[in-house]
Amino acid sequence: MAATPQVRTDAALIAALENANYHPLWDRYKRITPVTPRAKDEPMHWPWRGFEPFVARAAKEVPIEDVERRAIIMVNPAFGGETVTTGNLIGAFTVLQPGDHAVPHRHTASAIRFATRAKGAVTIVNGRRCEMHEGDLVLTPAMCWHGHINESDHGTTWFDAANMPLICNLDASFFEPGLRSEKAFWEVDQGDERLYAASGLAPASDAPKTSHSPKYRYPGEETRAMLASMPPGPDGSRTLRYVNPVSGGAVMPSLDCYAKRLSAKTPTRTRRATYNQIVLCVSGEGRSTIGDKTIEWRKHDVFTIPHWTWAQHEALYGDADLFIVTDRSVFEALDLVRVEFQ
Repeated sequence: MAATPQVRTDAALIAALENANYHPLWDRYKRITPVTPRAKDEPMHWPWRGFEPFVARAAKEVPIEDVERRAIIMVNPAFGGETVTTGNLIGAFTVLQPGDHAVPHRHTASAIRFATRAKGAVTIVNGRRCEMHEGDLVLTPAMCWHGHINESDHGTTWFDAANMPLICNLDASFFEPGLRSEKAFWEVDQGDERLYAASGLAPASDAPKTSHSPKYRYPGEETRAMLASMPPGPDGSRTLRYVNPVSGGAVMPSLDCYAKRLSAKTPTRTRRATYNQIVLCVSGEGRSTIGDKTIEWRKHDVFTIPHWTWAQHEALYGDADLFIVTDRSVFEALDLVRVEFQ
């Protein structure tokens, strides 16, 4: 015989509170104060071999004059059809054909560009010309004017990431379009980027009054050289952080980027963190175990590590390089960064 459901002695009070637009804490505190973070999404993997045909089609079928950006965003179905790759972040690839100009604009979302097959492309950021060579990281901080040109005779592609989901959830999005025909925007040189071109050096007198890095282009050649020079950690991996040369902190208040080199057949320590991560395979091949899922990846593949999810990486043959973009700096500002190892 089924047990008779117990009727709460305070049921009438709870109903009355709810009808008056109040909620009692005592019957729902476990729902609003979870014991640990619970990611909505599972790790996702977008292999380049499946993505590349869409890149080719977009290049042929989407005139650059008809769109703000010819970009394809990776979407995680866990977010119910929202344009989200993992919590707070989107990842994408942008395609430019020879002679294309991607119209200038600016917005409150922060974004980065990582050059994969981008030789010949140029990003203009706030009056500075940032050429895009293999492995370059280019920043487009919040409310900085930016546009892109392909000056080569071949198609170019690069990886993008941005924090649009975070900005939209905060309802803090502002967007200003520019004009493709504005010649002065495109006819610039490196400008003030030259002040930050030498590693380890920054002007002492004119400290920039911005919260983001005053350096917009981080050359891939220098990244690779530093990874090669760094001593490996206990698990054989080398990790460097792209930093603001003035503060030594994250490149932007809401995006934080890293490069990681994995030693062949040497698994990293298993770790989890409170922030979200999108990972691009820059070179090599490997395998990552994220939560209960194992992903095998190769050059230009993209995968996610949702927050507070255990992750371990291993290069399978030779060494492998990964580029990692995160929202760690947001959690850092709120004193919410927490990292654990197994």
